[in-house]
Amino acid sequence: MFIRESKITIPDCSPCLPRTRLYSFLDEHRHAKLITVISEPGYGKTTLISGYVRERNIPAVWYRLNESDRYPHILLTHLKAALCLNSGHHLTQPVMPESVREELEEVSLMLSNWTSELYLVFDDIQMIQSVREILDILNLLIRESSSRVTFVLIGQQLPSLPYASHKVQRQYAEITNRELAFSREEVEAFFRDAGADPLESFELELIVHKTEGWPASLQLVRDAIQGRTREERERIWKQFPALPHIYDYLASEVLDRQQPEIRRILLMTSILKELDSAIIRQYLEPADPDVLESLSERFLFVRKNARGEFEFHRLFRSFLFELYRKETDRHEMERNHRQLSAIYERHYKYFHAFAHAMLGGDYSNAVRLMRTLETRYQPLQFIDLIENWLEEFFARQSLASPIFVYRSVPLSILQKLIPHLENSLALLENQQHAMGVASVKQQVAGIYMLLGELEKARHLFEESLQMFERLQDWHMVMLNLNIMSELLLNLNQTAQAKACAQRCLFLAESEGAEHFRLYALSGLADILIEEGAPEAGEYLDKALEGNGIEDNTLNLYIYCGKSKYYSVRNEPGAAIEWGLKAVRNADEFGIGYDTGLASHHLGMAYMCAGQWDAAEEALNRAYLNLQSFAFNLTQVVASQYELLLNRGADEAERQAKWMELTRLCREYGYPWIENRFKARQPDSAVEWVEPVIAPSLKIETLGKLQIAFDHRPVQIKRRASLRLLLYLIVNNGRRIPQEVLMEELFPDQSPESAQNQLYVALSVLRSTLEPSLQSGRHSSYIGNSEGLYSLHHGRIDLDLNTFLNMSGISGQSHRDMERLIRAEQLYRGDLLEEYRYEPFIEPERERIRIKYLQVLSELAGHYAEQGDCYRSMEYYEKLISKDPYNEANYRAYIAMLEQYRLPSHAASVAERMRRALAE
Repeated sequence: MFIRESKITIPDCSPCLPRTRLYSFLDEHRHAKLITVISEPGYGKTTLISGYVRERNIPAVWYRLNESDRYPHILLTHLKAALCLNSGHHLTQPVMPESVREELEEVSLMLSNWTSELYLVFDDIQMIQSVREILDILNLLIRESSSRVTFVLIGQQLPSLPYASHKVQRQYAEITNRELAFSREEVEAFFRDAGADPLESFELELIVHKTEGWPASLQLVRDAIQGRTREERERIWKQFPALPHIYDYLASEVLDRQQPEIRRILLMTSILKELDSAIIRQYLEPADPDVLESLSERFLFVRKNARGEFEFHRLFRSFLFELYRKETDRHEMERNHRQLSAIYERHYKYFHAFAHAMLGGDYSNAVRLMRTLETRYQPLQFIDLIENWLEEFFARQSLASPIFVYRSVPLSILQKLIPHLENSLALLENQQHAMGVASVKQQVAGIYMLLGELEKARHLFEESLQMFERLQDWHMVMLNLNIMSELLLNLNQTAQAKACAQRCLFLAESEGAEHFRLYALSGLADILIEEGAPEAGEYLDKALEGNGIEDNTLNLYIYCGKSKYYSVRNEPGAAIEWGLKAVRNADEFGIGYDTGLASHHLGMAYMCAGQWDAAEEALNRAYLNLQSFAFNLTQVVASQYELLLNRGADEAERQAKWMELTRLCREYGYPWIENRFKARQPDSAVEWVEPVIAPSLKIETLGKLQIAFDHRPVQIKRRASLRLLLYLIVNNGRRIPQEVLMEELFPDQSPESAQNQLYVALSVLRSTLEPSLQSGRHSSYIGNSEGLYSLHHGRIDLDLNTFLNMSGISGQSHRDMERLIRAEQLYRGDLLEEYRYEPFIEPERERIRIKYLQVLSELAGHYAEQGDCYRSMEYYEKLISKDPYNEANYRAYIAMLEQYRLPSHAASVAERMRRALAE
């Protein structure tokens, strides 16, 4: 056997960027007994340690392991040779297999007597991971060596050694991929010191976001852009992170080295946003229960995030997904998503179930799941869907899913997300997180567009578009252009709308993004219809031919476009045919927005045919379904007014509809719609009167009292005014005589004094709740009729009212259970819990508490009957926590647990019952 000196020579990795942050960490642990540097390939492990020992001039023995070192005599031969070289002695003779024991004792004795500082580095430690004999030798040497010797283990997998004793003695330090990843400042320094042209801030942002600081990718990116002009770099960013060398590196250094089964698991799980072992076991049956721990321990770019959930490194997952998409039929991938949707639903992870239904193209099931989400969760919990899953949908290079999200989530929920999204926007702008700012602005713009606030939406879309163009994120650019073309068309700016649609089509064809191309064709056709261009029909036919039955959500727009096209061409038969197709498509999903849109086009088609009754019926259906969508509603009202004009309705009916149309146009700023009909409006038209609309007042009473007016917190500083509000709330809309209020709120005052103080308290309360109120008589929230005072509950978003409406138990239907779930979620605490010493609150507080206990009991019993024991346990736990001394609740809980053969749980509950009753 020959001694290979290259195996025991410290590698020279210069020039490299000094890792000052990590050097400081190593300085702090310079005299540790054991240091491990373990991560996936390409994290600069060898570069870090070799650079450190050279920079600090630390005596070091370097041993690079390979397959041959699985034999003890080869390991000891090279280790002795390395130690001799370090101490200035001549190389020894090779160790023979029969003398391993004696030679090991000699090496151990040498290290135990070592008097000077020494770093003993074992590189590629994963090569001996499965060789127990070698690991035992290594453990012996670590244990017996002098305190002056530090063992450094570098590799892709942590060897099986007893680390606990070293940790207890504070003689152990570890560096993983988390520490090895470059920070944003280090990335900037790396590109600056590498001699590359200065990066634009958006380029740096893009690199950090996509690579997550993985050093090998940074080196490959630097090589790719070295010496390139800004324009040349832009072409590179179009492909990023799918640069050939990055994906080639991941293939050769990571994926190709895995066993076929591991490779299959990695590829199939690339469609999962988060890695959950319970989900994966069912998805990949049969699967190792500890598959995720195994992947993580192998350092295969699988790590735990801040929430303790496993996930892929973003760039590695992107690589896996691209490869899986190339190797897998699209229909098979959709089947996998649908399978995952069903699995997640069984695990009560409804947001994940909804997302995978969308990704699998199962839109009907997605709508069903959305109804479940709407019932079970508070609006702010939908932030997870908007912030975390939209990027996932875009990664699939499809427009259908992100657009369908905004159509399927109830607008009332989206509207309540605006303050939260705007807060996130301010934070991201402060952090100069360009990509995050662009995404959130796009999300808020989409909500404003649905609400009919078109100018607000336009402003945000334009800013978002500019940012995504700088970031070279062409899918997001195409999405913005597609939606902006529709928005500008709605704003009656046809030329600008056409320019956006044409640019979207050009980009889609340049990028080979077929799905975007189809949406662009459909959007461009809508604009051409407005212009009266005959080629509009050709564009719609191309979109329909390209789409086929692949995306029913796009077909809705195409069918509506075809109906509009034939109406404009005065071909009523074809217009009605396509309008009916659109309505059937919308009814398949059961989304109000879709139904309203399709019904509107069908109504216009019937109007074209002179079928007034059918047109009226279709337009009425559109009117009912589009109440929340201001712009679409205004268009429907305009069509209804046109219908009244065409069929010669009486003037009073026309005037009423004209008043409604002008009110909407002026309230939301759509003068071009109003102007279309002004010439046809008789001179006797009634004068426009500004509508009186009560601003939104929200009061939360279940738990801590919270009051908000137009989304801004309200504080009632005068104590008497606050007590007056509380009294009106707990009396639940009843009309209270003035004398009762005076006696309850000011019991020790004379009648004259009590009356004056009541008026002052009432005035302060009204002005606090309605800052712009001119007169108490016009108060939207506090009424006074003949000396009887009441709170106008119908004009206030009051959680107490909603709870009482939802908690009325009338049966065991699915709808009843949805209402009970909503009631349970609303109960965040006892009624006005911070006002414990107000006697007038206590009776109502106890009444509401009892209703809440009834709700919990109903839900616990319902899920027990349905066979869902874990959901039943959830509600029983809440029940006995809220009512800990009620023996009946414990006994019902124990009976359920025994029914489902959970004896240990039942025994635990029985013991808790015994202690509670003893108290």
